[in-house]
Amino acid sequence: MDDLYLLNIGDIDHLGQPTSHKTFLDLVGKIVPAGWYDLECLGYCVSFDAQMRGVFDLSAKRVFPGTDASNRVELNKQLPDPSARVSLKSIVHHQAMSLSPEFLSKLPIKAAASQTAANQAAIACALERYRLANGQFPETLDALTPTFMSQVPNDVITGMPYKYHRTKDGQFVLYSVGWNETDDNGVNGKKMFDEKEGDWVWDYPVQ
Repeated sequence: MDDLYLLNIGDIDHLGQPTSHKTFLDLVGKIVPAGWYDLECLGYCVSFDAQMRGVFDLSAKRVFPGTDASNRVELNKQLPDPSARVSLKSIVHHQAMSLSPEFLSKLPIKAAASQTAANQAAIACALERYRLANGQFPETLDALTPTFMSQVPNDVITGMPYKYHRTKDGQFVLYSVGWNETDDNGVNGKKMFDEKEGDWVWDYPVQ
């Protein structure tokens, strides 16, 4: 049953379709009722929606780590124990797909990290243009508009401006408070875009 544990929604869509390979999935596709696929996909989509509900606010360009965490807790209460892998209960209730490692995904943090990287890159470019024009970096990010940026994007985690200050050596520090939603004074976590500790600092070397 380990093969079934690795299913994702794409695998379900292809179960039962003719293939040139004889695999465990081919066998499953021949013996299960046709409606099983639809019910399994429905269970997956319902659970996925429960996981993502309220995590994103596209109009405000926000991602909410706390909501993501609480959604996961509530969802795990409804699902069979993932450590037990696929069980008879999960199959009967069409929750096998929801136990897939790909299901409890990193989508929210990946989206937040990607947008943060894009936002910080745009701000850093504007800061460099300001420096070339004025001989030094600005005191605040507000100085970038409207000449160097039409609008300075906010931190997708807090909805507030990114943390920024000039350093004594004439450089600057630019960062998001990161997934822990705590201002760690520009101190990085153990890795780039750490999901447990530290800030998300611009130009932090990828490890």
